[in-house]
Amino acid sequence: MKDGLMLLLTGVACAVGAALFFKIFGSDALNIIVLLALAGTIGDNFRLRRRLREMGAKPEGKRTWL
Repeated sequence: MKDGLMLLLTGVACAVGAALFFKIFGSDALNIIVLLALAGTIGDNFRLRRRLREMGAKPEGKRTWL
């Protein structure tokens, strides 16, 4: 019972947060989401490349954009 109630409250909190996000940012909300996803992907790529270099792997091919 307690777990179900906590899950319901978490769902309501996430729904309210999403509604506020879209109300505040309006039509720019999708652009912000895409920008955050792109920044996260680029950051993860840098982290993975650094980890590969630490393990001794050499990247194949040339980077053309960085």
